[in-house]
Amino acid sequence: ISPRSFSFNSPHGACPACTGLGTKLEIDPDLVMPNPKLTLAEGAVRPWSRTTSKMGWYLRLLEAVGEKYGFSINTPVGELSKKARHIVFYGTGDETIKVEGSRFGGGDFITTYEGVIPNLERRYKETDSDYIRKEIEKYMRVRLCPKCEGKRLKPEVLAVTIAKKSIYDITTLSITRALEFFEKLTLTEREQIIARQILKEIKERLSFLLNVGLDYLTLDRTAATLSGGEAQRIRLAT
Repeated sequence: ISPRSFSFNSPHGACPACTGLGTKLEIDPDLVMPNPKLTLAEGAVRPWSRTTSKMGWYLRLLEAVGEKYGFSINTPVGELSKKARHIVFYGTGDETIKVEGSRFGGGDFITTYEGVIPNLERRYKETDSDYIRKEIEKYMRVRLCPKCEGKRLKPEVLAVTIAKKSIYDITTLSITRALEFFEKLTLTEREQIIARQILKEIKERLSFLLNVGLDYLTLDRTAATLSGGEAQRIRLAT
C-alpha cells in the first residue's frame, strides 16, 4: 500500500467496477420501453424503433422469439408477462432462434437473441462514435456503483483504518467534525513521529476552512455542487 492507493483518481486505488467514479451509467428498462401501451410491432423498444434501417430485422427477430416463448409482438408491452418482458430486455442466452426469411428474399436462418439491454451495453462499449454513445446514453441513468457503494475505492484500501475509521468515513465528516477527529486522535509515539507533519497540515487547512465559515461542508463534496463563494474560499485554503 502506498499513498496513491488512497486516491480514486489512480488505478491503484480506484474501484475497478466504476473506475473511481462511485457511480455507473446503466441502461434503464423504463427508458428503453417508456410507453406500455405500444406493442413491439409499433416500436415499443424506443432505441430500436429509432434505428429505421434495422427495424425490420429487429421485428423479425422479436417475432421469432415471441413464437418460441409464447408471446406476441402485437400485444401492448404493458400486458406482456414478467417473463416475456425479461426475455425482451435480457435475451435468451445461448438458446437458438429460427428466424424466417423476409418477403424480399433470403432463406430462414438460426441465430441467438442477446436482448435489448445487452445489445445496447455491447454497442456502447464497442463503438468509437461519440454520436452513437450519446444516443445510447439517452436510455441510461446514473446509479450508485454496486461494487463500492459510492465509496470509489477498492475494498482493500477501505479496510485500512485509523481509530476505526477508513479514509471514506473521514471524508464524509463535516469540517467541524473532521477537525475534532484529528484533534482527539490518539497515536503511539512512533506513529506521532511519522504523522506529525501530515497532521499539522491537515489541522491547519481544516481550521482555515472553519474560520472562513465552511464548517458545514463535508470533505467528499464534489466541486460541481459548490457555490461560487464556497469554491473561492476553498481555493484560499489550498
